[in-house]
Amino acid sequence: MAAEYKKGSRGQESGVAAWETIYCALVLILVAFFAMLASYSKTENKKLEYFLERKVTLEDPDISAALSVKSLTKYFKNLGLEKSVQIEIEEDGKGFNAIFESNVFFPSGMAAINTEAYPFLDEIVKIAREMDLSVRVEGHTDNVQINTPSFPSNWELSTSRAVNVLRYLLETGGLPTQRLSAVGFGQYHPVASNDTPEGRQKNRRVEFYFELAS
Repeated sequence: MAAEYKKGSRGQESGVAAWETIYCALVLILVAFFAMLASYSKTENKKLEYFLERKVTLEDPDISAALSVKSLTKYFKNLGLEKSVQIEIEEDGKGFNAIFESNVFFPSGMAAINTEAYPFLDEIVKIAREMDLSVRVEGHTDNVQINTPSFPSNWELSTSRAVNVLRYLLETGGLPTQRLSAVGFGQYHPVASNDTPEGRQKNRRVEFYFELAS
């Protein structure tokens, strides 16, 4: 009887050990699975960082626009211009726009580009070239009328500003002519009220619209 009791006891202990072995194996499998997920996530982040640093041309318009926006936003933020520049993806996801207060590029009432703004335009050229983007430049003013020998009205001022920016993108930046366009809207497309200085400042702007070149 004693021998049979001992044999049964050993069998019970052996069963417990087998259960523990299976449990430990399952835990190790789960740990390995989550480690694999973490590694995959890090790999994807590295891929995104690669695209952001190299600005690789992508065929997917959504990805191309998102990377361009992030790159330009980071660039102008580092220069302390985040309050003067607004960059966002268009609703259809096929492009993006960048809106600059006009004083970033031009002195008041003038259409000659500030030399200090050349590096900003060079960065735009770099993005447009590497992402294969077409660019439309729009000039806008507030409703305070101008009347000078060079600019009889806000139409001429806004158009001259847009054309001068386009000329820089073409002649200095070397972007293809078929990918560039410019238009001046004067005071007729306001984004804020012209009744306040703050509103007029927002309306004096230069807008860039970027889309994948067809």
